[in-house]
Amino acid sequence: MNKIKVLNICVAGLGNVGAALVSYITSKKEEIKKKSQLEINIVGVSAKNKSKKRNCDISSFPWFDNALDLLSVNNCDVLIELIGQEKDLSYELVKTALEKKLHVVTGNKAMLALYGGELFKIAEKNDVLLLYEAAVAGGIPIIKLIKNNLFLNKIKKISGILNGTTNYILSKMQEDNLSFDEVLKIAKSKGYTSDKESDLDIGGLDAAHKLTILSTLAFGSEIDFSLNETTGINNITIEDIKFANQLGYRIKLISETSLIDGKINAVTCPRLIPKFNPIANVNGPLNAVNIETDQLQNLFLEGEGAGGKATASSIISDLYEIASNTSISSLGFSSLNLKKYLKFEHHNIESNYYVRIMTKDLPGVLSKITSYFNESKISIEKILQIPDNKEIIPIIISTHRIKSKKLMNAITKIQSLSFVMQKISIIQINQDI
Repeated sequence: MNKIKVLNICVAGLGNVGAALVSYITSKKEEIKKKSQLEINIVGVSAKNKSKKRNCDISSFPWFDNALDLLSVNNCDVLIELIGQEKDLSYELVKTALEKKLHVVTGNKAMLALYGGELFKIAEKNDVLLLYEAAVAGGIPIIKLIKNNLFLNKIKKISGILNGTTNYILSKMQEDNLSFDEVLKIAKSKGYTSDKESDLDIGGLDAAHKLTILSTLAFGSEIDFSLNETTGINNITIEDIKFANQLGYRIKLISETSLIDGKINAVTCPRLIPKFNPIANVNGPLNAVNIETDQLQNLFLEGEGAGGKATASSIISDLYEIASNTSISSLGFSSLNLKKYLKFEHHNIESNYYVRIMTKDLPGVLSKITSYFNESKISIEKILQIPDNKEIIPIIISTHRIKSKKLMNAITKIQSLSFVMQKISIIQINQDI
């Protein structure tokens, strides 16, 4: 009979994820033990406010006002960091825990994207694991899939939806014909984002943090957030949603990383996705990831990208990996073997583009606009001019494949025309995601 493995953990941070984790461990303790021969004991907890109402009972666990004091708990094997700061206390806590030769599990993608290079080296030096399944795509086991199952595959590209909040906003705008601002308020009321987090979410930075981690796992690159090119969904309007739909597309915030000419092309930006593509039909707060390798043309995963229960599930899987005494390193690569990559300049990518130009309803407007496209040798695929008895009318143009730099030269000239009434909207069209 297998001997029961005991794992003592301390939990720093008792928000949605921390509370869900504590609740799961306490309610499923015997089930976990029976299934995995693993007994998980909580030997310390810490958060900002002990008396805050939570969806878990913490009364039986030792409480620490200062999270750093968790590191003095003698029998602690693993620190769970769920505070979520980019640096400050989260960084100090994780760094010190690793230096004390404690394993660490975290869901903190921002900290890993910005300071992970240093932290993974400390973990490796002290022969402990720094695990982070909860940091990317919530309940989708994307980290272990790449690190363990696909490690010997050559990954060509990873692309997908890595932020559930933005996907909810874009989906809700589409379904209910609501403006961006209206849906953002609803997203906050449902707890999908907050005043503190919304800039990271809608600005694309949260997804870019996650993409940084995936780039390292995919290509063995040094962790370098500066390699990312990031555009959020702030400027997506309900008009763009409607017109994209008429053209046969849905708008999604897509994150994509690949190697081009030996450089990393890591981009997060809104894109028009054909309706027949599975990723165009991933709605609400869900995430989806598509992986292309030399052995697998497309491996598509979809699931809950956020939320307490989904993220807690990922943390449990990391605890099981630690208890299994795995010989696989935190990144799958030795930190000494990580390669420094340069950034591929995204404006050199050829792509189709959607362009929305709001103009005065005057004679000759369309011919003037198309003349600038012709001068720049930009091939137009479709034009929609949609009069609606208003003084301002939308002109929708989709282009054939063109480098964005060349397109922007024409757009800059068009934007200065007196009859153009708003900032021109430009969104990349993905035909091959």
